[in-house]
Amino acid sequence: MIRRLLTAALVLVAGVSAAQDSRGATGAAGNAPEGERRGRAREEIYRMVDAYIAENLQQKLGLSDDQLARTLPLVRRLHADRRRFAERKLRAVHQMRRMVRAGSISDARAGELLQELRTAEAEEAAGIRAGQDALDAALTPGQQVRYRILEGQIENRLRDLMARVRAERRARESGDRPKESPAPR
Repeated sequence: MIRRLLTAALVLVAGVSAAQDSRGATGAAGNAPEGERRGRAREEIYRMVDAYIAENLQQKLGLSDDQLARTLPLVRRLHADRRRFAERKLRAVHQMRRMVRAGSISDARAGELLQELRTAEAEEAAGIRAGQDALDAALTPGQQVRYRILEGQIENRLRDLMARVRAERRARESGDRPKESPAPR
């Protein structure tokens, strides 16, 4: 099931990338800028991962129907919080990178950006801990272990998927054929 999910996600991302290549920065599909199309593709991947987790949560963790009803919203919220915090930190780092490249970063602005990043990191730690604690309270210790394993497997496979997508994009941009990479585990 994970292999089908990852394959579908890869096809989706590759399709969006190919469409971007053929249309340029703005395309015929609603004249959406490249960043907007990537955002939609990213949201679609998030929905697919959430759907996979929802489909497999009860079976993989051995949840009762009552536990599933209590646990699923907690899992969805935890994953949404993780993505939100990651995007917040990424925005701060991208802003730092742009300013450094432009040579327009003062010490005062650098300090502000670093403080924004530190605040995001601190809030992330507290927010994720609270979400994980709420989820753990709804699960037995054995279920908690199985959830951590499931989460780790999904994370590793998504990381592999993104590496493949990046390699294919680099190959397309350079005109090379992509190297065969191992199929997701």
